[in-house]
This record gives sequence, C-alpha cells and structure tokens, in this order.
Amino acid sequence: MLKPGQVLQPGVGFEDSSASSRPAAASGFWSIKYYQPLFDVDTLQVLNRIKGSLLPRPKGAFFELVAANPDLYGPFWISTTLIFAMAMTGNLASYISFVATPQHPKWTYNFNQLTLAGSVVYSYVTLLPLLFWMLLRYYEASKKLVDVLCIYGYTLSVFVPISILCVIPSNLLRWLLILVGGGISAVFLLSNFHAHLADCFPYGEGDAKRKMYLLLGSMGLFHIVLLVIFKIYFFHFS
Repeated sequence: MLKPGQVLQPGVGFEDSSASSRPAAASGFWSIKYYQPLFDVDTLQVLNRIKGSLLPRPKGAFFELVAANPDLYGPFWISTTLIFAMAMTGNLASYISFVATPQHPKWTYNFNQLTLAGSVVYSYVTLLPLLFWMLLRYYEASKKLVDVLCIYGYTLSVFVPISILCVIPSNLLRWLLILVGGGISAVFLLSNFHAHLADCFPYGEGDAKRKMYLLLGSMGLFHIVLLVIFKIYFFHFS
C-alpha cells in the first residue's frame, strides 16, 4: 500500500515483475537468443575441431571435445564452403577436360552443379543427422541433436581441400583423393559413434551388438553413397 505522498515511479512495481519474465521469453525456441550459444565459438575453437576431424582419434575424443559447447557455426560454414567449392571446381574440371565436338562446339557453365551440391550437402548435414538422432532415441542410446549435427558438419571438412585438388585432370587421382578423404571422414564419424554406443550397449549382449552394427552399418552405407555421388556428379570427367 502506498503511503501518503509516495508516488509510484516508472520502472518500479509492475515493470519489475514483467522484466523478470522477459529473459525466459527472449530465450524461447523461436527467438534468436535461443540459438546464440550454438554459434558462440571463436576461430581457434573451430580450427581445433577441424583439426580433430582431420586427425581422428579413437574413444569418442571429438564428442568429449565439443561436450561443453557444441556449435553449428563451423558445420554451417564448412558445408557452405564445400558447396561452392564443388560447384566451382566441378565446372573447372569440366572446362579443363572439355573437347569440342559437332554436338557441343562450345563449353558452357553448368549452374545445376551449385543446386545439386547444395541439395546433397545440406541434406547430409541436416536430414541424415536428424534420422540417426531419432534412431538413437528409439534404441535408448540418445545423444543431443546438436552433438549429432555438429559431428556430421565437421565430418565434411576434409572434402574442402579434396574438392580443390580434384581439379587436376586425372581420374585415377580423383578416385584416390575421394577414397582417402572418405576413409578419414568415415573413421572420424564411426569411431566417435562407436565409443558412444559402446557406453550405451554393453558388450556380450546379442541384441546390443545387433543395434550397434545396424546403426554403424547404416552410417557407413550412407557415407559410401555420399562418396559415390561426389565422384559421379562432380568429378566424373576423365
């Protein structure tokens, strides 16, 4: 109750109660602030995570590395850089190997390369992690969705320099580069998930082994499909 002569000042009373609820609303699912921590990394952290993906270590070291602060900043820029790199180098490889014929007397830029690269890469780093995240939940081996998105994004970092090297007009070299990059990225991806699943599914149980092999085998299969798509649609020029 107000005493005689006391005036309710702006910013006191009603505004105090509303202000206390404002941070909760500001950090809601549809607000930018909710996603801000996922992009709160510096250049050194991103470089260390890229290095960790290029030099994969066993026992789920990457999941431990990002546990305190998983990010989507690195995966977004890795994916976007790879898309443009593949589109440009794929067309450059086509130009280098182009031989004029009566049907195609002049080389033309293939704009569909950019669209296709975007569809393939963004699907791999968004839809596929979402699928495996749901499977992990179904098999009671749950992992945070942002962790799965993070590792799938960094998995593709090795293909950025490989896409540039694939401009070299040697089909054998391109196959070799893609296989080497595929091997490095597969070891990085599968070793981290194997460590996580080994903690969730104790050894010696038949059903646990079946779940583990199903999940890891599916991840490996989709990874092989990605490599084949990269080679056939972007670096198929002899």
